[in-house]
Amino acid sequence: MKIPNRKTLRNKLDKICGEIVRARGKCQRCGSKNTLQSCHIFSRIYNATRWLLDNLLCLCASCHFWSHKNPILFAEFVKKLLGEEKYELLKEARKQITKYTIEDLQIKYNILKEAL
Repeated sequence: MKIPNRKTLRNKLDKICGEIVRARGKCQRCGSKNTLQSCHIFSRIYNATRWLLDNLLCLCASCHFWSHKNPILFAEFVKKLLGEEKYELLKEARKQITKYTIEDLQIKYNILKEAL
């Protein structure tokens, strides 16, 4: 069996996280059930929190667009949703320098696949 490469695993992880988040079934800001998308609280560039489900919200397309156009209001919304303490923990977690091996990525994928 061929072992997937790093890029393939990263793409698979992004896809399965999106599926898990959209399965929440409604926008966590407005309650809409239309055009659901997964939205990272802290950008995907931070490997430490990229596939952390606590860093992902289910938003409709309109609210997702709003989140990018209004970062200060979005941060306030998230703090209210998660609570200040959890928000700060997530904010700190994103700063961890993380380099995943292919094996680490495969393990993360297998764990998330079970959650789906």
